[in-house]
Amino acid sequence: MQERIWRDRTHRYLRCLPKRLGVSARGKSRALQRVLSDFGVEHSFARSCARLQEHYGFTINASAVRTVTLQQAARASAQLATHYAPSFRSLPAQGPEHLIAEADGTMICTVEAGRARGQPRPRQWKEMRLVAACAQGCTQVRYGATFGSVAEVGQRWGHCAKEAGWALASRIHVVADGAEWIRLQSREVFGDQAHVLTNFYHVSEYLGAAAQVCRPKADRQWLHTQQKRLKRGAVQTVLTALEPNLEPPTIPEEQAPVRAAHRYLANRLDALDYPAATAQKLPIGSGLIESGHKHVLHSRLKGPGTAWLPAHADAIAQLRVLRSNQLWNDFWSPPSSLSVHHHN
Repeated sequence: MQERIWRDRTHRYLRCLPKRLGVSARGKSRALQRVLSDFGVEHSFARSCARLQEHYGFTINASAVRTVTLQQAARASAQLATHYAPSFRSLPAQGPEHLIAEADGTMICTVEAGRARGQPRPRQWKEMRLVAACAQGCTQVRYGATFGSVAEVGQRWGHCAKEAGWALASRIHVVADGAEWIRLQSREVFGDQAHVLTNFYHVSEYLGAAAQVCRPKADRQWLHTQQKRLKRGAVQTVLTALEPNLEPPTIPEEQAPVRAAHRYLANRLDALDYPAATAQKLPIGSGLIESGHKHVLHSRLKGPGTAWLPAHADAIAQLRVLRSNQLWNDFWSPPSSLSVHHHN
């Protein structure tokens, strides 16, 4: 496009076309910002440039994509923080009979801000916690993520459950890997409405390690037998099968898989009711949160050689949470505020 530039008597340049179009030098329209952040939140910033060329036929350098994406991620982070601030405890009387709620942590590679002269910046793995909730039989999952405290995780978990339809009469089915913070937060957030079930796969990992001691020549067969017993509720039978092979106290913990499995089960007797979950067609594994880790966090925040400033990783996570919660259009629709839709 050719542009005619005028000059007044004081030799100031007058550019009528940019003023008429509402653009400025190095400026980006709202539509372009949406496109750039759309690509930047899904792909590396360099790959986003290639996608822009492929779909729109022009190029912008990676630093511009990075700047726009991080600006929009910070905006999403601020909006979600405002959204999470109020209490989530004002619940409707009626809603889904069962909600599924899960939580777990994942490690993100981070670096501190600033440049180390002549030396690579040291990397540190930092835990980001992801929470999820959905109504039984519903495909729409609500997510929340944060580097913050356990209390902040619980606050976001409560809001996710509320957005999924949590009501006064609902039962919350929590599947967890046995981490104490998840058990405590499920009690703090959901109270008597929640029942915690230990992830069947995690229990099987403990029993699989013990099987190599209890039945070294037929460890898989032994493991399958214990799994069948757990699924029909015979937990005490499984504990009895472990007891003859318990390592003595003098054996170090890392060399005592039978003792570890026995202790793991004995400490969670109230969270092993697999027959009840199966009868109500509720999950006994943590596929909900594992899937969330993959498509909400890992696909953008983890990669070969990838490391983030903690603030940037958190902001990108919030933008991806917003997309996963089906709020992307609301985020870009004026006025810029989130409109959360509750599914009952």
